[in-house]
Amino acid sequence: MAAKLPPRIDIRPETGKWYVYYNDGKRDTKSSLRTKDRTEAEIRFLGWLEQRQKDLIIEVDPLVSHCLELWYDQHVQHLVTWQRLRSVIKNINKGFGHLRVSEITKQHSTDYIKARMSAKIGRSCAATGTCRLELQELRACMTFMCRRVEPRDRRLPNDMMPYFDLPPASPPRDRVITPDEWNKYYDFALNENYNGQGVMLSNRRHRIQRFIVLAGETAQRKTAILTLTYDQIYWDQGKHGMINFLPAGTIQTKKRRPWVPMSKLLRTVLEEAYEQRTSNLVLDKVTDVKSGLDRVNKILGIEGVTPHTFRHTWATNKIMAGQNIKDVAEFMGDTEKTVRENYEHLSPNYLAHMVD
Repeated sequence: MAAKLPPRIDIRPETGKWYVYYNDGKRDTKSSLRTKDRTEAEIRFLGWLEQRQKDLIIEVDPLVSHCLELWYDQHVQHLVTWQRLRSVIKNINKGFGHLRVSEITKQHSTDYIKARMSAKIGRSCAATGTCRLELQELRACMTFMCRRVEPRDRRLPNDMMPYFDLPPASPPRDRVITPDEWNKYYDFALNENYNGQGVMLSNRRHRIQRFIVLAGETAQRKTAILTLTYDQIYWDQGKHGMINFLPAGTIQTKKRRPWVPMSKLLRTVLEEAYEQRTSNLVLDKVTDVKSGLDRVNKILGIEGVTPHTFRHTWATNKIMAGQNIKDVAEFMGDTEKTVRENYEHLSPNYLAHMVD
């Protein structure tokens, strides 16, 4: 049997980040040092070695902060949404990191919600929906610790899984963009050049205009559009081209990112954007578009429309037009179950066989 090599550090060419390569007692594996700087990597490696000596004694009841680190290293950093989750983990760690897993009670969920909604944790006051999502991520971390963390000796027994008291889910968002509003958005996006502050210009199309067309034509989630790069556009596939909303090297999550065919209109807008590009990101940067859309809504005299409303409206219109639920779900990157629960009642044939 070959001798086990001691832990070492090396760089991953595809990411430029430094990793520790080591044997966990069962197989060769790696752990990210979360830096592209060699000097910093060597410093963190020393800390890693020190921590590893402590970890040789497997904790029966680990700190939540340690669970979050393992979850990030072994799972989260490989997801498309790792940047968003990194900030979520930072908030969770402030509220729960000092606790042992067995110490988590229902009251800790209540205290966390109050701290987030009052901005005692986080940069700003969080809505109840945000608190719910963050507690769900903590629950996902605990599930990971019970079922998937490596080495297997670290896995917690199922009866240690804490109970998290989640705030109620937000009511469904029923706001639908009307045909007249669609015309206003598309006239704005296609016929005017805009600088983001209400001033019309004669240069390249603004990112919020590109977002409106992308959201209206592809029905994809906001984050998938914000992180879209030109490398994900396949100009020569399909009738007018295809977009793969899943970036290379990332894994699918429950919020699936599908391949979507481009419409003729979308291709025209993206070809123009490509010729005038300032970065590889189709929207130039990953900064949120909510405030930008709010400014556009004010200009157009439209109220109550958020980035998600474009996706919701697309699905509503397709189902009302009699489109197949399976096809709608496939296009959106959603499950048939979700589309059926949220939109089936809008179908013109819904329960038609039950009446004369």
